[in-house]
Amino acid sequence: MKLRTFFLGVLVIIGGYAVVCWQLSVHLQFDASKTRSLWISGIIATLNIIAAFFTVKYTINKAENLFFKTFFGGMGVRVLVLLGLIISIIKFVDVNQFTFIFSLLILYVLYQIWEIWLINSYLRKE
Repeated sequence: MKLRTFFLGVLVIIGGYAVVCWQLSVHLQFDASKTRSLWISGIIATLNIIAAFFTVKYTINKAENLFFKTFFGGMGVRVLVLLGLIISIIKFVDVNQFTFIFSLLILYVLYQIWEIWLINSYLRKE
């Protein structure tokens, strides 16, 4: 899997997300907590997909047993870290909870589609 292709896709997704968030913020006159929610969720989702990419890149050519242990173990760790971050942010940071969770969910789904597409395109080449 190519690092350049991955980061180009991440830049396209986060760039599109930033433009849509900016437009929503302007047109719907979001307050500071909603705007903060959008940006924090973007940062968290992007860091999550970067961690996922490096986990997959590390395990993609390993033995099947090691691949499954590392991939699913890494996924479990990432989900627990995400859960901890989400709870901490909702509890300690002034964010709009609905905006934060909804935007995080949208970005998570978009990044997962991107990750699946990358893995499938890599596996088709082999």
